[in-house]
Amino acid sequence: MCSENRSKLDKLLLDVRSGDDDACAELIRTYSPLISGLVRCTMAKMPPSARIDEDELLQEAAIKLYQAALSYEGGDVSFGLYAKICIKNRMVSLLRSHSGGGEISFDEIADELPDPEDRDPSHKVLERENEHELDMRIRRVLSPLEYDVFNLYIDGVRTTEIAKALSVSTKTAENAVYRMRSKIQKLLY
Repeated sequence: MCSENRSKLDKLLLDVRSGDDDACAELIRTYSPLISGLVRCTMAKMPPSARIDEDELLQEAAIKLYQAALSYEGGDVSFGLYAKICIKNRMVSLLRSHSGGGEISFDEIADELPDPEDRDPSHKVLERENEHELDMRIRRVLSPLEYDVFNLYIDGVRTTEIAKALSVSTKTAENAVYRMRSKIQKLLY
């Protein structure tokens, strides 16, 4: 996640922890795609005899998101992923309690909705966080020139055009592309 978004999220989490109702509402609004997606997946897994009201599930998921904000300590896991795991665990608990305690695993609440065209909205939130996180990792390993080259390169700009855009020689651009690709390959593999 980029530092600006990370600091916004950190501030939002601090505000939630300090009891700011507006911050809590903003947190729920921001992560509503995650909540809605997980609730829909839970509703799809629910046996007909053990139906839980969708509004109840939404409320339980929002409460779990709030609790995740209170207990999140950072580290290697993004808040979005941490919140998703916490909410999924709560949904599994609710399914178990409403279906007679049967065996329902964490994985049974799908990451994707049954119809591949209707993607789980929680993926959008997590993908955005993962993209920012990857961008920050790439930015840390590349020099400023290599990072500029990288951004043009992934947009499909050819090396000669990169050289012109950055006002460097073609050889400098070629070398930067080589170094950038090598560094990113090491980063990803």
